[in-house]
Amino acid sequence: MVLKTHGDVSIAELIVFIPCVFLGIAVCLRQGFKRTAGWIFVVILSVIRVAGAVCQLLTYNNPTEGLIKATLILDSIGLAPLLLTVLGVLSRLIEWINASMQNPKINTKVFRIIQLVIGVSLILGILGVTAPSSQAANGTFTPPTISKVGIILNILVFIVLTTIFILSLPHGSALPHSERPLRIYIPLALVATFVRVLYAMLCIFVHNSTFSLFNGSIAANVLMAIVEEFFVVIITIALGFKLGRTCVEVENVVVDVNQKDADNTRELSQMM
Repeated sequence: MVLKTHGDVSIAELIVFIPCVFLGIAVCLRQGFKRTAGWIFVVILSVIRVAGAVCQLLTYNNPTEGLIKATLILDSIGLAPLLLTVLGVLSRLIEWINASMQNPKINTKVFRIIQLVIGVSLILGILGVTAPSSQAANGTFTPPTISKVGIILNILVFIVLTTIFILSLPHGSALPHSERPLRIYIPLALVATFVRVLYAMLCIFVHNSTFSLFNGSIAANVLMAIVEEFFVVIITIALGFKLGRTCVEVENVVVDVNQKDADNTRELSQMM
């Protein structure tokens, strides 16, 4: 197999994202597989990157239309699980803050709406990649209108996530000490996500030799997309091992499940 530069990038993706799949599963086993928590999307994003890299490598020996189309789809849908990952961790922060307030300012139902918007943008992105109108006679890709709508939705989602985090800043003292890493993680993840969203926007709206979903600069793709996704995956996994298990809320008092289990064990040992 003679590898091009894309092939070298694909091998690098396999090297970094395959371990992330198993580490992400370990985090999910620790934190739970609840969709709204965001941990499962670390696994999904890593699997997407691994599958995309495998398909890319397979096209060198068997460049069928179906395999090429699968590669293009997998390469273009990484933004959705990235946003869902950040959304899930941000929702944990807001739940802690809301639990400390009699009249929460941020309704957690907004997170379900955001999830729905991300899902719609994902569907539009896939339809845009596979639309016959997006394929020119010379084999190049021209972003159709539905792809542009999908990116606009992602931009709006990012703006909303950033706004929610900014609104939460005055209430950071509501977080217990064990949850303080959330205040470090979220701005870092938002910065990386901003670069990733910017790259997707440039690929769709500028669409030149540097910024293109399929024929753009490999350096731009690596530095503004793959690196950002890997960075968010890594810091999310680290956060998942750092934080305690998912919290429970009873009468506006948030109790750490791990601490509760430890207290129960201590009481049982004293009785014995």
